[in-house]
Amino acid sequence: MQDKLYNLTKTFTFIGIFASLTIFVAAIVIIVIQTVIDVEVGAQICLKKICESITLVITIVIVAIPEGLEMVVSISLAYSFERMFNKDKILVRKLDSIEKMGQITDINVGKTASLT
Repeated sequence: MQDKLYNLTKTFTFIGIFASLTIFVAAIVIIVIQTVIDVEVGAQICLKKICESITLVITIVIVAIPEGLEMVVSISLAYSFERMFNKDKILVRKLDSIEKMGQITDINVGKTASLT
């Protein structure tokens, strides 16, 4: 599960950076076209629009990197463990054990119903 979370975080980061760079390039192209078409647009207005574009790109990158994703997953797992304990009286000591139990494909049971 940790590998899947890492890959998901990496994917979100890549998509966010790609989207922010695309938006930045599009904003620069629009600013250049506006400057060429309208001669009255001064350097201050162009600089202001470029600064706004850079601020937008930084905001998108910060939002795209899901730093709280692992915390949310940990909280939801803790809630699930608590519900399992209250409902079925199942006590889990290690968080990794639930993930390993989900990977089980075969269960071998002896004559005395002991799991191996």
